[in-house]
Amino acid sequence: MRRVMENEWMQPRRRRRKWIFPAVLLLLAVIAVAGWFVLFRVNSFFLSVVPEGAPEMTLEYGQPYVDPGARVYLRGTLIFPNGVEPGISPDIEQHVADGKLGKHTVTYSADLRSLHARAERTVRVVDTQCPVITLTPDPPEKLQPGTVYEESGFSAWDNFDGDLTDRVIREETEGLVTYTVTDSSGNPAYAERKIPVVDRTPPVITLEGGSPCTVQLGTRFTDPGYQAEDNLDGDLTEAVQVSGEVDWLTPGTYPVTYTVSDAMGNETTVVRDFVITGQPLQNTVEPGGKTVYLTFDDGPGPYTHALLQVLKKYNVKATFFVVGDKNPDLLREIVREGHSIAIHTSCHDYEKIYSDPQAYFDDLYNMQAVILRETGVETWLMRFPGGSSNTVSRRFRKGIMTTLTRAVQSAGFRYFDWNVDSDDAGGAHTAKKVRQNVIEGLQNHRVSVVLQHDIHDYSVDAVEDILVWGQEHGYQFLPLQDDSPTMHHGVNN
Repeated sequence: MRRVMENEWMQPRRRRRKWIFPAVLLLLAVIAVAGWFVLFRVNSFFLSVVPEGAPEMTLEYGQPYVDPGARVYLRGTLIFPNGVEPGISPDIEQHVADGKLGKHTVTYSADLRSLHARAERTVRVVDTQCPVITLTPDPPEKLQPGTVYEESGFSAWDNFDGDLTDRVIREETEGLVTYTVTDSSGNPAYAERKIPVVDRTPPVITLEGGSPCTVQLGTRFTDPGYQAEDNLDGDLTEAVQVSGEVDWLTPGTYPVTYTVSDAMGNETTVVRDFVITGQPLQNTVEPGGKTVYLTFDDGPGPYTHALLQVLKKYNVKATFFVVGDKNPDLLREIVREGHSIAIHTSCHDYEKIYSDPQAYFDDLYNMQAVILRETGVETWLMRFPGGSSNTVSRRFRKGIMTTLTRAVQSAGFRYFDWNVDSDDAGGAHTAKKVRQNVIEGLQNHRVSVVLQHDIHDYSVDAVEDILVWGQEHGYQFLPLQDDSPTMHHGVNN
């Protein structure tokens, strides 16, 4: 019984097994047909060729072309979208090595059954190499300046154009020859040949104003100038070395040396003599008898004309040490009346004129020029502001009076101090006191140089009494001249 039941249960299982294998086969067939349909009907296949490296390359002319190659890929729209390599190599067509500059195309092609692919690569052949200029060696000969160089020879070669010797541009200057050439690609080449030049010609120094150069003592000293020129180096004026000192306060001859050298070592030296001169001083002539020299400083002023009338009344000539150019009519009246006109100062500024010897002489010569311009008289008579013994000058320059007293005499000026002081610039502020001071002073000297100032009315008012007293007591009144006694004080600075 049991066996019968087991047989009944096993029979359906055996019937099912008969259909499984055919069903699987059928399923596989369906899948295969569907796959074929998708692969060959829905999916599309194509070939592609991809060059290795850059799609464009630059190649120097003359260099061998080495192709980087390319790869072939089989691609599908659904299957193998990124492609697979079918294991074939592309055919290559290229003409890069045919020796031509410019653009070249390399072509790659591949075939797989009915599929075909093609790709290109651009190769640009360029020439960037400059030509080469070769100079034939020269013997080490030196040429004289101005001599034309005889060419020893040269050549030019280019990697593309070949011989370019005939296209070389040659230029020659003093001591240098240059060579230039450009190839068909615009690449330039340059060479130069230095020609040793022997130069035995020294520079030339030209002294403006010549030599000797005469300078009035005390005038502002400046070098008239100079120029230096060389046949090869050109203008060498700034290279000139100047040596030598000129003492413009002392008469004499002072050599100044000018020296310059060119690039070849040729040296030129020129000497100019500066001659510092002054006017010769007149010998002093002592006046006979009792003599009075009336002198008036700091004018002309508001009382000068009245003073001139008094002097005219008594037929007396005096000396006026004038200042500035503010009263040209009075300057001319002084000269017209026969009086002596002399230099006191142009500005009467102690700080300015005693700060430097040159400043003093500038002022001195300026006032001399004013007097000459306005009166026609070139006077060499002068008086220092404050006199030669003044100590105020120490504030501005130590020892300047010692220098100036010597220098003005060397220049030809005669400076006058005084031995009778009216004190009208000090404590005497009345005509009576001025008269008293002058008359007392006259009695102490046979020859008197009297100091007064015609800018003070009380001093001018005292003059008539002084003249009357002097004439009554046998004094003669004279103007200072080039040969008059100078009456110098002791210098205190």
